[in-house]
Parts: sequence; C-alpha cells; structure tokens
Amino acid sequence: MSKSRIYRKVLPAFFIIVILAVLPIRVAYTQYEGNVFSGTYLRVGLNDYGVLGVLSEEEGDVGFQYPIGYEFESLATGWWGDGWSIFYGENEAGFSPDDGPWGTIEEISPVVRVDAVKDGYIKTCILTTSDEQLQLTFKFRFINDKKYLILVMFIKNIGSTTIQNLEVKKIVDWDVWCPYLGYEYDNFWGMDNIRRPNMNLAVAFLNSSAFGGGEDGDFGIESTDMLKPVYMGFASREKPTDYDLDWDDYQYRGIYAPYKVSISYKGTTSAYFDGCLVYQWLLGTLKPGETKVLHFVY
Repeated sequence: MSKSRIYRKVLPAFFIIVILAVLPIRVAYTQYEGNVFSGTYLRVGLNDYGVLGVLSEEEGDVGFQYPIGYEFESLATGWWGDGWSIFYGENEAGFSPDDGPWGTIEEISPVVRVDAVKDGYIKTCILTTSDEQLQLTFKFRFINDKKYLILVMFIKNIGSTTIQNLEVKKIVDWDVWCPYLGYEYDNFWGMDNIRRPNMNLAVAFLNSSAFGGGEDGDFGIESTDMLKPVYMGFASREKPTDYDLDWDDYQYRGIYAPYKVSISYKGTTSAYFDGCLVYQWLLGTLKPGETKVLHFVY
C-alpha cells in the first residue's frame, strides 16, 4: 500500500482537531530492527516484533523478496504494513514497522532468540504486555530451500484473572514487486477459497496485464508469455472470523463493511487495486495459564 493512500483515508482536518482536543495523544515510532535471512528462493527480513520488515545496513529494506533482490520486494515498500494487533478486555496492543509498537507494548522491548537448524533458522520473539496480563510469542521458521515462511503466534494469559473478549488481527499489505514496477501499488487481489477452500488463503498477484500485456477484459488470467503470474499469499490454519481485502484499521476492534472477492476456478479476478489484507479472529476467553495458538504461512 502506498503511503499516500494512508493519508487519503484520514479524517478531514477539522475532525482531527476536534478529536485531538478530547483524546490523549499517542506517539508511535517506527521500528525496523531484526534479522535478514536468504535461501535458495527467498530473502526475508524478520522484525524483532514478530512481523516482516527490516532495514539492514547490508541488504537494505527487506520484507519478503521472491526472487531475491530489492526490485522484487513485496512488503518492505510504501507503507510497511505487515503487522498484528490484539484486543483483550479494555486493553490493546499492536505493531507494524512503520507504526511501531503501540498500546500495552509501546515501551516494551522484545526478547529475541535466533537458532540455526539443519535446514534454516528459527527466530523467536517474546513480548510481555506492560499490564503483565499477556505473553505474546512469535516463532518464525525459515527453511533455506522453500518458497514459503512459517509463523506461529502464541497468546498466553500470564495474569491471575480470565481475559474476556480476546480479538486478534493480522494485516499483510502486499505490494507485489513494487520497485520493479516503478512503485506501482495496484495488484490483483482475491481469496482463493474456491480452488482451495480449506487453506484460508488470500492472494495478491501480477500477470502480463500489469505490464501492459493481455487482452481487454483479460484481468487476472494466467499469462502464456514470458511474464508468468507472480503470486504472493498469506494463509492461516485457523479460519478467520472475518476478513477484509481493502484495508480495515487494525488499531481498532471489529471489521466494518469489508471488501471481499474470490479468485475463480481459472485463477482469475476482476479486483485490481491497492489492497491490504486484514484477518480477524474472535477468540473468546483466555483463562489464567491458558495459551491460544495461530498458525500462518507467507
């Protein structure tokens, strides 16, 4: 998603003035620290707060690159919008690289561990909320010779009382091959729930029509020329309660008037725009000592 689109979505100036007059100001700050891993197919930047997006002195801006090279960067560009948020009772917390940590993790430093394993790396990021109610653990699994990245999120109640109304959101702002395309932020978008109904897979992709090829009305269809379709996806083992492909503010509970479209059996979609995926899970209560787990794949 382009940064300019974020600005277009803000309230008119006079509404902002009114809001600032009655609400406390929260200053978020950006955070790009982490580790960069390169394998046979992928280069990823694993942020210390459990998302993708790292500013590396050696590699530059790295989120998700397939194939390897900044021109093929698809997340750490425009607004760095790989992120998460969690709402529990009256409290909240969340992170994306361009927003920085907010809520009950705003001044919390993550505990980070990186383990080299036979076929890649495991990176673990642990955050404990300032109210000492939740421990959030993000465990990445990077496999050298695979074209995907695994992320598991653990949510543990470390307090003494049951947490009510637990809600989690995950955002993934794909801008497929944005530098290669001259910083063009539009992609084909769709939920791949017709061909793959059990994967909870949302996809952003490009094909020849994005490069000026294709026939009229031939949007989102697989190309037969040298420019094969380029797919970037995000899937969850746990089915989301709801989702939106057109940017819902992850800093608030709920999803309102979501935009939804499915990819056809032929792999086509008419939805070509600057989107951002939001998944939402309503997880109910969390008892003291209980842990709930969400499994993701990029």
